[in-house]
Amino acid sequence: MARILVVEDDPAICACLEGDLRLEGYDVELQSDGVAASARIKEAAFDLIILDVMLPGKDGFEVCREARRCGGKVPVLMLTARSEVADKVIGLETGADDY
Repeated sequence: MARILVVEDDPAICACLEGDLRLEGYDVELQSDGVAASARIKEAAFDLIILDVMLPGKDGFEVCREARRCGGKVPVLMLTARSEVADKVIGLETGADDY
């Protein structure tokens, strides 16, 4: 079963994502802040990371940057309300696979 880490601080969004992904047969783990997410990415293997940008503790850009610095090759999808071109460029430059 594929493992997905969802990093999102909005409980309603987390609940929706978790429910939909579990219905599709995925094993889902939730983290609500950047510091905890960074630590978890170093501890466990995931098949996909869905990552918000605006997080408490450490933003999603930094979480993604750290995951890539550690040699992680897991696909990262940035899921965020920030839709400016500059934000998309930063997200992709930090190592996200899609924004």
